[in-house]
This record gives sequence, C-alpha cells and structure tokens, in this order.
Amino acid sequence: MKLKLEAPFAVLAMAFYALLGIYFFTGLYCSDDTRYMIGAIKVALGEPISVASLAERRAMFLLPGSLLYQAGRSLEWMIVPYTALFVVLGLAGYCLARQFLGRTAAVASAALAAAQPVFFLYAGAMLPDLSSTLFLMVGLLYLCLWMKAVSTAQHRSAGYALLLGMAMAMSFTIKESGIVLMPVVAGMMIAAGAKAGAARLLRDVLVASSGFLLLLALEALLFRSVAGQWYSSVGSLLVPHDLAGFVEAQGHGVLDRLHTLRLELGTHTTLLFTLAGMSSLHLVARWWRGKMSRAEALTWTALVAFWLWPLLYFTFGSASLKTYLLPVMQQRYYAPSVLPAAILAIHLGVSLIRYVRLIMPAWVPAMVLGVTLVCLLSAPYLLRRDRGLIYGAQAKEAFIQARNDARKRYPGIPFRDVQSGWTTDLNRCRALLMPLREDGSNRLLEALDAGRDKAGKDFGYQPITSASLPVLVAGHGAYMGSPSQFHWVADLQRGVAAGEFKVTLVGRYGRVKRQMLRGKLWMPRTAAVDVAEAESLPLDAEEAPAPLDLQEVKMYLIETARR
Repeated sequence: MKLKLEAPFAVLAMAFYALLGIYFFTGLYCSDDTRYMIGAIKVALGEPISVASLAERRAMFLLPGSLLYQAGRSLEWMIVPYTALFVVLGLAGYCLARQFLGRTAAVASAALAAAQPVFFLYAGAMLPDLSSTLFLMVGLLYLCLWMKAVSTAQHRSAGYALLLGMAMAMSFTIKESGIVLMPVVAGMMIAAGAKAGAARLLRDVLVASSGFLLLLALEALLFRSVAGQWYSSVGSLLVPHDLAGFVEAQGHGVLDRLHTLRLELGTHTTLLFTLAGMSSLHLVARWWRGKMSRAEALTWTALVAFWLWPLLYFTFGSASLKTYLLPVMQQRYYAPSVLPAAILAIHLGVSLIRYVRLIMPAWVPAMVLGVTLVCLLSAPYLLRRDRGLIYGAQAKEAFIQARNDARKRYPGIPFRDVQSGWTTDLNRCRALLMPLREDGSNRLLEALDAGRDKAGKDFGYQPITSASLPVLVAGHGAYMGSPSQFHWVADLQRGVAAGEFKVTLVGRYGRVKRQMLRGKLWMPRTAAVDVAEAESLPLDAEEAPAPLDLQEVKMYLIETARR
C-alpha cells in the first residue's frame, strides 16, 4: 500500500474513533476498572502488585496508566492512554480492512465497528478488552500479510511471522482470553504454509513462536520489577473463576444462551453479526464455484474464523481448562469479533451492489446499502444519553454530587464516605475519588501499604462515633438501615437510641430526570453538579417505603444530641 494514498483515509478512520472516544469518555466506571487503577497506582508509586489479584496480574495493561499517573497523578489522565489505544484500533481496523476492500469501503468498515456499543461504550474506560482486541487485530493483519507473502514466495514472511507472534502474545498478556484465537492462527499457518514446503513452514512457525516467547519473557521481567517475583500470564490460565451464579442466570441450553447473547450484544451488533454470517455463506458459495484462488480463500477464512470462533467460544466454550464450564457472557468479551464482522458486512454490501446493478439501476442497491449502513451506524446517536452511565458510573456521579453539595451547603463540616453499597468496587471508587482525610493524611496509600485494598472493604474508615461532631457521611444504598451488615451503623443507632447522637438525612443524589438533561453537552458530567437535587429531610423520611435505588447516594448529618 502507498502511504501517501492511504494516509488521508486512515486519518479519517482514526478521527471517527477519536470523536467517539472523546464523546463517550466516562473516566472512572466504579466497576472492575477500580482494581486496574489501583494496580497502576501501585506500579507508579513503586508498591509491589499482587499476582493474586485478577487485575494486577495483567501488568502489561497497567503500564501505560501507571506512567501517566506517575507524571500527573490524575485519575482522568490515567485513563487517557487507553482511549488513545482505541484510536489506534481504528488505524489497525482500516489497515486490516484494506487487505480485503477498497479504501472507501475500508473506512466504512472501521467506522461500522466503532459504532457498535461493544466498542464505543468502553472507549473511555480502563478495561483490557479493547486494548487486547487492538493487538488481536494487529495479529490478524500480520497473519494475512504472512499468508500473502507465503503464497508469493516472498522472503519477508519470516518478519511477518515474528510480528504476528509478538502481537498475539501482547494481546494474551493484556487479557488471557486472547489465547482463544491461538488455535485459529496455528491452523491457518499450517494450511497456508503447507504448500510452501515443510522447511519454510517450520522456520516461520519457529520465528512466530520466538516472537511470542520473547513477549512473555519481557512480561516476566516486568513482573520481576513491579511484583518482586517472576510471573507469567500463562499462570493466570490455571486460576479458577467461580462464576456459576452468572451462568445460571444466563442459561445452559443453546436457545437460552443465544437469547442471552442477543441481549448482551444489543440490536445493532446482533444485526451486524447476522450480516457477517450471510457474508460468510456468500464467500463459501464463491469458493465452491471456483471464483476464489486458494490464497484468497485462505485469507478470507482467517477473517471469518477471527469473527466466528470467539463468538462461539465465548458463548458455548469453557471457562476452565480442567473441566467444561460454560463461560460468562458480557458485551465487551465479544470485542474481538466486531472488526472482522464489520469487514464481512461491508464486503457483502459491495458484492450485492455488483450483482444487483446488472438487473436494475445501480442507485437502487446503493440506496438500500446506504440505509442499512446508517441504521448500523446509529447506535452512538441512539445511546448518546447513556454515555457515562455504564456499570457503576452513575453511582460515581451521585457521590460527586454529594461531595460538591456538602462543600456548598455545609462549609467547614468534615465530609466522609463510609463502607456501603452493593459491591466492594464502590469502596475502591470512593477511595480513589477521596484519597485524603480531612487532616491531610492519605488513606488510600495507607490502605495500599497495609494491603487492606485487596478485599476492597477497608480504606481507612474511622469510627463515626469517635469523630469530632458534627460530621457529614455519605454512602450508596440504604446503608444507614443495615446494622447487621455494617457494625458502625449498629453503634450509631445505639447512640441515637440513648440520646447521644442526632442523625438527619440532608441529601439524596443521583435521581436525575431525563428532562433535566436536555441541552447538556456532557451527561452526566456537567449535569451532575447542576441538578444535585439535595433535599433537607427528617430522619423519618428514611423509614418511609420507597423503591431502593442502588446507584443513589444518601448524605446524613451526624451531630451531638442536645440535652
């Protein structure tokens, strides 16, 4: 490919990814990302990470965030490198599509992939799925280049094989599920290299394996530096995950699993994958009729396999190497299938235009294809109001509302968060948002030093009853009514009953109405401060029956009771 001719189209594809990445940049999700952030902070501060943590044993993934945090120590900046990798994913998608399609169609393929919720909803998150997908797509690109080099007896095939092995290893170190596609790579190399001769095939396989092992060696050195021990992602494959509860909810039967899959993917990606299936059948028909050369057929087979195999495996495969256990389905797990599916869908549309224009005006199939493409590209617009609300991000925004409102309405009164909520990730999230106590001490660093962050329950919470009153406390859910779950609540309630303390509900946050968000450029970021919905309510209101909103934050004023 000529760089001068390709550059404008590649930049256009990357610009689309950049716009979506910025628009849907959420920052802190208050979910699994809290564990990755804490791992990156440990690396930045020189604290040893723990390979017992699922997040921290992905050290290669933590490295970019740790470098940014070390430079500026900002949560927002820590996430920026991963949004940048999302933009690079757009470049990789364009280059991959150019192996199969023309320039305009390649841009359309890259844009179509970016417009899937599987991609854009996670564009601004510190989660490993899209970063791993980037290197899987780079690996697929070099696999295609290697197969073409082998079919034309080019000497550069060894170089492509080396880069292929390194890209697949990089994906694997970022997220272990990348190993799922290794059988596809091995099978395609054997199928494509068999005709080139055993000696050349063996050489290139050894070169690819060397590239893979080289990356694993670099990862082991990284672990030696940041964890104080030798470790490899290979060891992570042997760690069991108890996810039986999720699997029970998602179903065991084929039809139940497919129904759950459709709900996880959403309408747009389900339609995209359906078109990819139709395109795959069209390619089989072309091959059957002898319309494709062997090299061309193998290259298309690699693309189809990179779409279909992860789709099947993450739906019906095994979550354990020791015994067959159905995997848990989550939308972002299917990210590796999206770009290949987009290329297949665009190829189907281009082929239909070529066929149909022989019997009717060319504008008719072009218009049908255009309408279909617009429908598939509409997800970012239709889901624009959901940006920033994925996982626990809404709970995060509610807590920020409470903190800002406390500073505005109660200046000078200490504000504390308390252990609460439905997940330990919320405790980590609040500690990341408020690492300092009112006396200036860093409770987050203290928790990291003492290893208390591993359980995610204790981030320097001090007994409320021993605090200098008055004090404001905030937490998620109905934590004040759960003395059996939180010991400090029981102590506080005994104090209230004895007439020692007075507790007043002074604020509820997070119940933002959709109508109030109209005209807001960023939602819920700037809207959160504008519509804080603080309410001054008596304690009796807490006892009134009302729907429980787990995302909601309640703020209480605790005072010494007047005698």
